[in-house]
Amino acid sequence: MKNKASLILTTALVLPLLMWITPGSQTLKSFKMSVSGTSTLHNWESGVNKVSVKSDITINEAGLQAINSMSVEVDATSIKSTKGAMMDKKTWEALKTTQFPKITYQLTRIESITPNGAEYDIKALGNLTIAGVKLPIDMNVKGKLLNGGNLSFKGDKKLKMSDFKMEAPTALMGTIKTGNEITVHFDIVLGE
Repeated sequence: MKNKASLILTTALVLPLLMWITPGSQTLKSFKMSVSGTSTLHNWESGVNKVSVKSDITINEAGLQAINSMSVEVDATSIKSTKGAMMDKKTWEALKTTQFPKITYQLTRIESITPNGAEYDIKALGNLTIAGVKLPIDMNVKGKLLNGGNLSFKGDKKLKMSDFKMEAPTALMGTIKTGNEITVHFDIVLGE
């Protein structure tokens, strides 16, 4: 009887702890992602409407412990501008969406996860593939534990189209040109 009571007490104490330490897959709960840049006419921004994320993250009672893996896939033709269909067409041509319909990011290594108040400063390294060209990139990301065990990751990353062998889109026989530098903005929420 004493052993049975001990077993019940141990189970009652350990089970919640095991449920809290959660290495495993998280699903995409929500996202906001966009790409912005400049042109000779105006600044521009295009929203991303189709994203999928696969991740394996470890969280325990002390908070975010590890990002074991993460991959992000963007449907390139889901990138749409507020400036209309002509801008979308030019964007998709630059991205070579007929040949390369997906933009992908694959995490290769986490350099550091540093608690900063209620957030985490994360330094990540990964491979970004755009228009068929894969390049290593580093990113500084803000992580935050949300209610319900969800996690948010926010950040911005400046890129040069020419690094990915893309030609900056032009219009009106070259009189309107976009700048070579773009910024990717992301805010994703993952959870179980």
